[in-house]
Amino acid sequence: MANIEASVEGPVGSVTANGPGVVIRTMDVAVHFTPGQTATGLPKTIESPATELTVAQLLDPTSFPGRPESGFEGGTIIAEGSFDTDSNVFHADAIAIEPAESVLLGAVTENSAGPPRVLRINGTEVEMLTDPRMPANPDNPAQPIYFNEFGFQIKVESIQESPTGPTPDPPPAPSAAEGYFADGKFYAFLFEYGGPGELVVDPTTTPQVSMERASYRDRGTQFEVEARGFATSSHAPAGTLQNIEVFRVDVDPATGDEVETPLDQADVEDVAPGFQRWRARIRENKGGGLLAGVPELIRVKNHSGITPDGLPAREQDTPDIRED
Repeated sequence: MANIEASVEGPVGSVTANGPGVVIRTMDVAVHFTPGQTATGLPKTIESPATELTVAQLLDPTSFPGRPESGFEGGTIIAEGSFDTDSNVFHADAIAIEPAESVLLGAVTENSAGPPRVLRINGTEVEMLTDPRMPANPDNPAQPIYFNEFGFQIKVESIQESPTGPTPDPPPAPSAAEGYFADGKFYAFLFEYGGPGELVVDPTTTPQVSMERASYRDRGTQFEVEARGFATSSHAPAGTLQNIEVFRVDVDPATGDEVETPLDQADVEDVAPGFQRWRARIRENKGGGLLAGVPELIRVKNHSGITPDGLPAREQDTPDIRED
């Protein structure tokens, strides 16, 4: 049996159950997915742009808001895995799927309180998604959230309409929404305002850290971690750079407990009043035991920003994984 590395990106023709798994047909390719682990021991995954999905959610025939199609049919899939040349079957290890891949970028042309609130970018109405398969708030799908340009949650009423008349100097940053357009509206799982806005949590009393991206690369006897994001700084005197540290987080299989291992300090710089950018690129020799494998999470802590509970502000994310 020859298994050849394979990938496919195309329109979703159909989604059907197949035992404990699912078969997705795209461009006359039957993509087979069965939950479990890859050949290298990593968990197989199904993801929409907003959250990880179960097989049941992938099979759910409920139409997404504004769309007539059943579930993810008519959407877009990216599948990575291998092709078995004996059985002529594509076995997927990772699936990324969405109803469509669309982006709005530009001016906020309306933010009317309503009710209902009407929010537009470039004149197109934006409605935040509450569908649990692609929600604008994975932790609480019924309550969409909005972010500023630094990745912090803001109050929707603080999103200002873009100025008219002569262009200011410097010009305002564009706002963005990601999702899909259907039935005259743009349905978004992400809204990023091109300004600071007013944070939901007061940064002067509760320091915060955001993470834009975290990745892990297997480099043979070494590993490489890259991570970046922002930190609030209005709790500290102006010009005081925050002390940001990067950790890897593993899970002890015997106890189920987290094992947190420090990696390095991040480089930090001021980017706007009250906000600083942090970034880190770490390449080291692999350790033994848990440290020889892929971390569960990449975590950052701001040792200069102590929250009301007496702990450093922190954020974490599952790393994007690539194996050389």
